[in-house]
Amino acid sequence: MTRKLSISLPDDVAEHLDQVDNASAYITEAIRMRRKREHTREMLAGHGIQVTDEGVAAAGERLRAVEERRRQRRVA
Repeated sequence: MTRKLSISLPDDVAEHLDQVDNASAYITEAIRMRRKREHTREMLAGHGIQVTDEGVAAAGERLRAVEERRRQRRVA
């Protein structure tokens, strides 16, 4: 079952959605991904592990650095 909703979006987001083939599917996927992240954080918190936005950003930076080093070794 589906429902039709009317929502307001910032101009930059609305302009991006104008460029995708199926805005409803795009938004649905984004919301489901967000819910999954929230569920994961709740589950980790239930085990005493606090995930912060800063921690996620720092982990992303470390991952990008490792990926860059691997890329450089393959090129060399």
